[in-house]
Amino acid sequence: MTDREPLSAAPRVRDDALAPAGARRAEVVVLAAFAGFGVTWGMYAAAIPAIRAATGVSDGFLGAALSCVGLTALPAMLFAGRLIDRSGRAAFAAALALFAVTAPLPMLVTSGPALVVTLLVFGGCSGAFDVAINHAAVAAEATSGRRVLNRAHAVFSLGLLFGSLILGASRSGGFTPRWPLTVLGLVLLAAVVPARAGLAGTHAAPDPGARASGRGVWTGALVWVAGTLGVLALLVESGLQQWSAVFLEDVLNTTPAMSSLGPAVFAGAAAAGRLSGHFLSRALSDVALLVGAGLVAAPGALLLATAASPAVALAGLFLAGVGISVGSPTLYGFAGRRVPASARGRMVAAVSGIAYVGLLGGPGLVGQLADLFTLRWAIGALAVVALLLGTGSLTLRRWSAPAAPRGGRGLRSPR
Repeated sequence: MTDREPLSAAPRVRDDALAPAGARRAEVVVLAAFAGFGVTWGMYAAAIPAIRAATGVSDGFLGAALSCVGLTALPAMLFAGRLIDRSGRAAFAAALALFAVTAPLPMLVTSGPALVVTLLVFGGCSGAFDVAINHAAVAAEATSGRRVLNRAHAVFSLGLLFGSLILGASRSGGFTPRWPLTVLGLVLLAAVVPARAGLAGTHAAPDPGARASGRGVWTGALVWVAGTLGVLALLVESGLQQWSAVFLEDVLNTTPAMSSLGPAVFAGAAAAGRLSGHFLSRALSDVALLVGAGLVAAPGALLLATAASPAVALAGLFLAGVGISVGSPTLYGFAGRRVPASARGRMVAAVSGIAYVGLLGGPGLVGQLADLFTLRWAIGALAVVALLLGTGSLTLRRWSAPAAPRGGRGLRSPR
């Protein structure tokens, strides 16, 4: 294909190659960070019933409180990108430390107002760490020439599943959720120093003079194209993930035990898809991978929407999960490798920040369409969104072989 992007493409944004041992250490840090992020969020999601019981809030109050995570996550993501460009590995270490300290907080409160405050704090620290680990993965790719992002996101999906199982087993054994999350927070905190050391050579040298506004990133077309495609990918991902259990139980009249398989199947499919994406990226360009993501996810979502039995629905959910799972990590890597290392944090933060709109809006979009029509039609609409992702990804071909930046043009995309 003419848009094929070999691992050594885009030399203008590639840093000096790391020694093999240094590259391996950086990849281990990235994968471990994604694993810790996934385990934490898996525990957090599984602990929500216990949080509700401990605080005594209503379902409506709980839903509003949980939305506070997104309110602070997005601005924190944008701030973290600028800070990483200015401070390098020190910003990564700070983001990890803050995430470790704040992760157990929602488990420690006993009132609704306190829950809101802790979720606001946790959301901001989680958003900052999200950008930090994605930036670290892109930096590792740029310096080693090896693909990391899809593998890292696969590890996150496995961590998500593992964390939920750990906390479920802990609650079944009579332990409160605060203990597993507190232990995990201490483990993450202990990893700050070795993680910072392991990333040596992957991050640009601290640049106190980096443009705090990030205007050069935001004025380029690439950030908006990649960010919009990210919105489409996360609309499908979050919509399917959070409505799969409701679809199985309400539309197909399954038991609660059967409906709980929906999120589990999707998580397993996401892990399988991202691992496959890691190997496929050796033979396919990023553009081809994104087109394939949409073309695989669309029939999967359509199969789920039209399913007459739980088995068919789960098969459609798995197919859609495998396809859509490679969307966001591939987009972050594509955009992040096409700017200088000193601007990579802002680019990753900008693209992921725009895409975050899809993560927040996916469940709400499905709910609104279900109210207007039916849940089957709402899930079917996600198939259309997946097709838009696949076809829209062809617009990225103009950046597949970027030219060297010209003086005075900042970070504007090449014309």
